[in-house]
Amino acid sequence: MLPGNPEDLGSEFYETLTKMAPTKEEELKLKGYSGDLSKIDPAERFLKDVLGVPFAFERVDAMLYRANFDNEVNYLRKSFGTLEVK
Repeated sequence: MLPGNPEDLGSEFYETLTKMAPTKEEELKLKGYSGDLSKIDPAERFLKDVLGVPFAFERVDAMLYRANFDNEVNYLRKSFGTLEVK
């Protein structure tokens, strides 16, 4: 597996991560939390760590786009082929 190759994890993985993106309000609360991390839910701890990565969810969106790109292009080619025949 090459680092940074979005196809390795599959689009389902990236779709799941995209759905986990917190709202702005949730993001502010998580970033502002300074208490004992063992007292918050493991999923919230994970999100708090992910929010420490610059543009984390924007990167996930880009990897999802890359993972789906070939399928989308093939679909569009077939669609345009159908239009050209008619």
